[in-house]
Amino acid sequence: MFMFVHDRQKQILERLARRPRWAVTQLQSEMRISRSTLRRDLMELEERGDIVRVHGGVVHRDFLQGEPTFDRRGKEAVAAKRAIAASAAALIPANATVYIDAGTTCFEAARRVLLRSDVKVFTHSLRVAMDAATSDAPAPLVLIGGELRKVSQAVVGGLSLDWLTQLRFDIAFIAASGMDADGLSTTELSEANVKGAIIGRASRTVLLADAEKWDRPAAVRFASWKQISAWVVDRGVSRGAREVVKRKGADVVVANSDDR
Repeated sequence: MFMFVHDRQKQILERLARRPRWAVTQLQSEMRISRSTLRRDLMELEERGDIVRVHGGVVHRDFLQGEPTFDRRGKEAVAAKRAIAASAAALIPANATVYIDAGTTCFEAARRVLLRSDVKVFTHSLRVAMDAATSDAPAPLVLIGGELRKVSQAVVGGLSLDWLTQLRFDIAFIAASGMDADGLSTTELSEANVKGAIIGRASRTVLLADAEKWDRPAAVRFASWKQISAWVVDRGVSRGAREVVKRKGADVVVANSDDR
């Protein structure tokens, strides 16, 4: 299908806005254009400062300027996150105490969980607390204390860890920046410490993360797969990833893409 240069480059930037890192082969397959045409487009976009070319791929310029904000992450893989959230919410038993982590997929799950009057929700996510405060959702919510980390809209630090030692949860929804065969990881130590404490206080821990994070570990590992009861993921997850996780001891729940 023929496209003008402007249209092609616009589509490249739109894809990078949804997912900030692409392999050249992936872009070429998605856009159905020749490698030479794609190379010329990427060179022009890099000259304009819109992208950064790396070995074998291309990265959105904002991706290299530090950890992405909560709002930017919330715009990525939206359909997958909503499907994961709907499937995860259905796992919560009646009259449960539920902990919800500060990730954007966990936020989507929180919006569903808060509609239940039979559960009690705990969180260190400022966004989850704000959503509860500005809606008529019936579930009671406890926001634990701590130091606000603005980029993730989460409270962390020693005070948060002290709170968590006093609490127990029937089920915890946990976010991760990346995963691989060795386990779950995040970008920052204070976030990792809180996640580890949550896992230690929950009877059952469920990871909510889309398939794009597989085999892309972040800087700080905070859990092994043996510590995770289940991974709720979208249909983009590969068979290989599912088999690895199951061998490590965690269930894999593939979300129904019709759940929104």
